[in-house]
Amino acid sequence: MYTLTGLIPDAEYQFRVIAQNDVGQSEPGPVSESVVYKPGQPGEFDIISITKDSITIHWLRPESDGGKEILGYWIEYRQAGESAWKKCNKERSKDRQFTMGGLMEATEYEFRVFAENETGLSRPRRTAMGIKTKLSCTTIPSWIPIEGEILCSSVIISWKPPKDDGGSMITNYIVEKCEAKEGEQWHLVSSAISGTTCRVPNLTESAGYYFRVSAQNQYGISEPLEIPSVVIIKSPFGKFHGLPFVSSVTKDSCVVSWKAPTSDGGAKIKNYYLEKREKKQNKWIAVTTEEIHETTYTVKGLLEGFEYEFRVKCENIGGESDWSEISEPVIPKSDTALRAPFFKEELRDMCVKYRATATFVTKVIGHPSPVVKWYKNGKEILPDGEKIKVQEFKGGYFQLVISNADENDVAVYQIRATNQLGSISKSMNLETIELAVADVPDPPKDVKVSDIGRDTLTLTWSPGNDGGSEIINYIIEKCPTTGDRWIRVAQTSETQYTVMSLFGKTKYQFRVIAENHFGLSGPSVPTDAVTTKEDKLAIRNYDEEVDETREITKAEAPHSKVKLLPSLCANGVASIYVKDIEECDDGLYRCKVVCEDREDNAYAELFVETVRSFREYYLGRSLKKPRRRIDKTKILQRPPEFTLPLYNRAAYIGEDVRFGVTITVHPEPSVTWLKAGHRIKPDPTKYTFTSDKGLYQLMIHNVDLSDDAEYTVVANNKFVKATLSAKILTKPQSLTVSEGDSARFVCDIDGEPAPSVTWMHEGRTIVSSHRIHVSTTQYKSTFEISSVEYSDEGSYTVVVENSEGKQEARFTLTIHKQIIKVEATPTQVKPPEPSVLTVACAFSGEPAPRIEWSRGGKKLPGEEESSRFHIETTEDLTTLIITGVKESDAGAYTLKLSNEHGSDMATVTISIRSK
Repeated sequence: MYTLTGLIPDAEYQFRVIAQNDVGQSEPGPVSESVVYKPGQPGEFDIISITKDSITIHWLRPESDGGKEILGYWIEYRQAGESAWKKCNKERSKDRQFTMGGLMEATEYEFRVFAENETGLSRPRRTAMGIKTKLSCTTIPSWIPIEGEILCSSVIISWKPPKDDGGSMITNYIVEKCEAKEGEQWHLVSSAISGTTCRVPNLTESAGYYFRVSAQNQYGISEPLEIPSVVIIKSPFGKFHGLPFVSSVTKDSCVVSWKAPTSDGGAKIKNYYLEKREKKQNKWIAVTTEEIHETTYTVKGLLEGFEYEFRVKCENIGGESDWSEISEPVIPKSDTALRAPFFKEELRDMCVKYRATATFVTKVIGHPSPVVKWYKNGKEILPDGEKIKVQEFKGGYFQLVISNADENDVAVYQIRATNQLGSISKSMNLETIELAVADVPDPPKDVKVSDIGRDTLTLTWSPGNDGGSEIINYIIEKCPTTGDRWIRVAQTSETQYTVMSLFGKTKYQFRVIAENHFGLSGPSVPTDAVTTKEDKLAIRNYDEEVDETREITKAEAPHSKVKLLPSLCANGVASIYVKDIEECDDGLYRCKVVCEDREDNAYAELFVETVRSFREYYLGRSLKKPRRRIDKTKILQRPPEFTLPLYNRAAYIGEDVRFGVTITVHPEPSVTWLKAGHRIKPDPTKYTFTSDKGLYQLMIHNVDLSDDAEYTVVANNKFVKATLSAKILTKPQSLTVSEGDSARFVCDIDGEPAPSVTWMHEGRTIVSSHRIHVSTTQYKSTFEISSVEYSDEGSYTVVVENSEGKQEARFTLTIHKQIIKVEATPTQVKPPEPSVLTVACAFSGEPAPRIEWSRGGKKLPGEEESSRFHIETTEDLTTLIITGVKESDAGAYTLKLSNEHGSDMATVTISIRSK
């Protein structure tokens, strides 16, 4: 005997036995009869449909039939909350789908199903959750076919509420849509509609749709009710009839007029759209981003000599019409005589530093305005907006900017101008610009000293790499070994130089700096210290003279004496006057000049005849007067001048706009950009400021309507000091607050020098305290009251002032006094009928007050009177309604109003007349 485990319930099994010994297994014995079980549990449920009085369910076959055929199914149900199950079918059901009718509306039910075979019934399968029947809706939704409400991409539908709300107030309606195509499903529009009207958006124009509505209350959802016919979505009006008419044509503008459409589609026309295109192009462009409300518009910014066409359409709340017919073509022109293009300013070869910016600018004259193109090695240049930029300025100026120039930009550049009269002549048609990339030179090498004398010596050196630009100068500097700074000696264009006016018996070091068009190299390696020969005619040599620790003997200074010498410095000339000459005045005089960047010295000898002989001192000296190089950069230094001015620009919203000017840079100026007279504050997301070799540019990103203004650029250097009168950019706004709240006023300011800010209340200056805080930065001042009192109410003034002027702005602070009040109440009420009595009281208050009716100190309605006493309240009226009036209802009733600012009360007396 053996016990089997792990068998599957409700399955059918057969068994056989096999014997086994050491030799092997026997043949299987006879097969037993089939062992049959009950069928398995039915499969999962599906809900097929739900109505107000029926539910249709479907279930899957059991996983096991118990070895015998399934004879049928038994279905039972019960109402949610009940314990007893009731049979749904009197006979076995062969189908796996069943509809249970006769159910209660808006009621939740549970179901279970048994499978049966010859052995018996399976375990039941229950629905996972209760299934609720729907709420009835006996009124079909009624769509209002008003043409003005059928829009090009949406529709408005409305319906009447159901006659029977199922005993509970309807909470919301559910709207669905279905496109009139085979196989399309219903899609939810909204399930939170409280009224009986719904706008259905995002529909496809010219398509057909069905709509249906279901009502919902706390017990469930009613059956959906459909609109009886398909709705076609179409534009409220068709094609815009009428041909636009063009008049008042100038060289860059014209006036376009049209007639309003004969039908406005059932709604007022709110806007017109006007577009233009060049006749030879297919791209239409809007002439303005602003709304057009009239039937005429002046189109500006046209190009002279080009042929234009126009079209128009209109719009109302229902959508847009079709485009009108295209206007007759028009060519903007002026009375100016036609003229072939020519170059007013020639372009020249240019050399720029490696990785610097190269800018070519020229002026082109011609009428109509010529079309200008740039070429590189014979191929047209296509600007990318970053590396290469092609720009046009008012007045016929054209500019090519090559940023971050490198060896790939070394090429021949050309510019060509063409208008309707043709290209310019051969001699002026093609302008060639050679561009080479260069940098500052390397330092000179191998600096050597020779021919050392008493006060002279000769320097020679080898040039380093010239950086791609010819070396124009070498600068020689010296430094005594007892000194602490290098002093410029001279400039030369040769690779050797004889240095003179040195002190005898003095150690010097020398170094050389190379210069080309792009700047100065670093200094060369200094020479070894060399000593000049002793000057025996001098009392002391330089090293001895600067040695402050050395004692001076009587023999060295036989005529020494302390003497005060008056000096004078004016108009760049320094002078010293020696009066009443004495023997002690004989000697070497030094003038030392010191500035922020460097210092320099000059020397002079005073010979007193009784001490030294002028002739003997200079005998045998071979002096060569050095050629003094004039520093041209100092001569060129002057106030900044604009060589290319600003020009007006026009742009569409969302575009970037660039303003550019060229300014002299001797010395480099400080540049400030202003908008409507106010300094533009740095904002990398909105503005970009660039400068390179005298070209200064302002880029305004993502232009919008607030950028429409007058822009100014101000340049100053040490010769011109920039000033700006104190200004208030944004005026503080007047406020109304409640007592105890905080009040904050902000004022944006500007000015150069930085202005001072004074805040005043009723003519008295405001100072910071525990409640009041005033703070000011360079561009903003803030005044804040932390806890407002009634004494703070009144007029305020902010005054901004600097040395260039002042400006003030006025504003007010109002303390909002909240008042709550019962406006009108009846003093005594007598009901016209003994059954219903109404008491209405008007009130005011902000915020809205809390309403409380009471009688004899007890709040109404109480538990006993809740069925007879009702209170209805609107925005400014509260009403006490008493139904089933009794004689005991007579007496005094009190209305109390309250909010955070206070309270008010009123009493009304009710008299009950006995029959």
